[in-house]
Amino acid sequence: MDDHKVFALDIGTRKIVGLVMEKTEKGYKVTGSEMREHQTRAMLDGQIHDVEAVAQSILDIKLALESKLNIKLESAAAAAAGRSLRTTSGKAVKKRLANSEISRQEVTALELEAVQEAQNRLVSEGQPGKDSSQYFCVGYSIVDYQLENQVIGNLVGQIGAEIAVEVVATFLPRVVVDSLFSSLKRADLSVQSLTLEPIAAISIAIPPNMRLLNLALVDIGAGTSDIALVRDGNIYGYAMVPLGGDELTEKLASHYLLDFLSAEKVKRQMLDHEIIDCQDILGNQLHLPAAEVSEVLERTAGEIALAIAECIVSLNQKAPDAVICIGGGSLTVNLMGLLASALGLPANRVGTRTPQALDNITVNPDYLKGPQGVTPLGIAYHALSSPMVPFIRVQVNEREIPMWNMGDLTVASALLSSGISLTNIYGRPGLGKTIELNGAVKVFKGQLGTPPQIQVNGREASLDALVKEGDRISYQPGTDGTDARIFIKDLMTLNSGMVWVNGEELPLTPTFTVNGQRWDVEEEIPDRAQVKVWPAARLDNVLLQAGLSLEMLQERIYHYRLNGEDRTCRWLPVQVSVNGKPGQLQDFIEFGDRIEYRLNSVQPRLRDIPESQELCNLKVTVNQQPVELSCGEPRIVMNGQEVELDALLIDGAELQVDGSQSQAILSDIFRVIEFKPSVSGRLIMRVDGEEAGFTTPISDGSEIQLTWE
Repeated sequence: MDDHKVFALDIGTRKIVGLVMEKTEKGYKVTGSEMREHQTRAMLDGQIHDVEAVAQSILDIKLALESKLNIKLESAAAAAAGRSLRTTSGKAVKKRLANSEISRQEVTALELEAVQEAQNRLVSEGQPGKDSSQYFCVGYSIVDYQLENQVIGNLVGQIGAEIAVEVVATFLPRVVVDSLFSSLKRADLSVQSLTLEPIAAISIAIPPNMRLLNLALVDIGAGTSDIALVRDGNIYGYAMVPLGGDELTEKLASHYLLDFLSAEKVKRQMLDHEIIDCQDILGNQLHLPAAEVSEVLERTAGEIALAIAECIVSLNQKAPDAVICIGGGSLTVNLMGLLASALGLPANRVGTRTPQALDNITVNPDYLKGPQGVTPLGIAYHALSSPMVPFIRVQVNEREIPMWNMGDLTVASALLSSGISLTNIYGRPGLGKTIELNGAVKVFKGQLGTPPQIQVNGREASLDALVKEGDRISYQPGTDGTDARIFIKDLMTLNSGMVWVNGEELPLTPTFTVNGQRWDVEEEIPDRAQVKVWPAARLDNVLLQAGLSLEMLQERIYHYRLNGEDRTCRWLPVQVSVNGKPGQLQDFIEFGDRIEYRLNSVQPRLRDIPESQELCNLKVTVNQQPVELSCGEPRIVMNGQEVELDALLIDGAELQVDGSQSQAILSDIFRVIEFKPSVSGRLIMRVDGEEAGFTTPISDGSEIQLTWE
């Protein structure tokens, strides 16, 4: 058979259609066709289950056409059923350098990781341990891109530290292709071309000038409805709904008590009969108005339409611009209107496509003129208009890889088919470190990862580079960058000198702690560490090197309540002088200075608080003038227990001080006031209005009157 003719086979679940199409000057013409229905369940959901039975039907069609057309058929164009496709989702997340732009190659690599993750998920859900290369990836669509956990339309050119992509990928099991090849071989046929049924159908159902639109092609068959989505000139998504014309047939069979074949005839006659005659399983003759039958099917047809619409929206993320339906099930009365309503589209944007609408294809048999004829005609037309071998073979890292030839094949396609792990196509950047240095945050970046090294036939190439039969691909994934390593020397200059501390000579170097612990200068600092550095010439560092602990050099604020009033006490356990003058821990000194320090208790005692003198004093008035005088310790209660002035102050303590029991007598006031004696007269002394003597007790708040008479 010459190059202008092709023998095409549409191997369906119910029947096989074979036809010979010839390319002429005026277009394409079907010169002969044959149809055979399966006598057994040789096919199920697009998968050949009985290779011998299918091969025999193919052979019958081949012999009949050879006899009718007086030609020899040696090869055939075939297509894998859309319902055999497996669709699943995958996601890839990648850390990267935050301040560099995201490249197209980086996004492509991320998408490949997500597709392979979907491929591995499909394998693990089906047959764990099976080689992922047993599934051909026939396409994928992007659900969304994410930049630092925010959904974004396009990653290319963006800047961020974390990128992610989620995809919906479609795969064809290799066993479907293998069984198809085996059936053809048993019928003495080689494979001239192999495609997917949706691709073949689109080749004639959707003209090239329409493919820039976002369209859905729905092939409604007997048991399933296969969906393909078109956008920007390409098919980018596939799906399958397990509902079709059989659901309508079964509804009629149960409603009218018909056997399956009788119900199928009733369904087909609805289009061109007003009254349909049939017989139920009890022998009753029925005369069914077509309008009544349509009402019976309304609910079931609505369920099919809704399921198809939900699947389209889920895959496309929105309703498409239009929907084109093919297959025998698309002839169901009012199904197009129900589908348009479910998608929220105008009724004129959902319709059927038939070969009769094609000016350049001549068809004679009636069974090829309706929407059910689109797929077999598309297989033949696609083989003549886009001739290609079904598989090509390339080498990936010196290993031969078969690739299903669906058009432009790239390095990325070859890597997916090879089964090589694509988890890290681009090397990950090394982890950085964030260090808090004396309260200030510093960021240290890790080393950048490297891009993959790809060569095709010895020349540098990208993931998008096209490949052809026999190409040799060398692939090495990028290497990860090294993590940041930070040491004390990376944070400061290590100066040294000498001072005198409490009379002893002390050599000085900077002091540092990491997360509160002394740290060796050669030890690596961990991520998110809190580093505190005391320069060699700072007073607190001098005391640290003199042996004082950090606890003794940290000022602490104590809060307490005194007789119901909120008070605070700032406490530093050490007192320091530099060259005889008081010093502050944050002061910088000169090498050679003389430093003296004295240690106090770690916690303040009650006598150390600012009000300690008040606790031991009595406040009285003498001749209406305020006077304070010291006395014995008052009664002090801290947190409900009586304590002495040497007790340690507890942070948050409740203090009650009772000075009324302090021991003092009237004569004590003459130690703190100046009172001129009189040469004559008698001294009159009164306490709180009562006449008193030198030994009369006085207490806090006493009013004393001293006069001469």
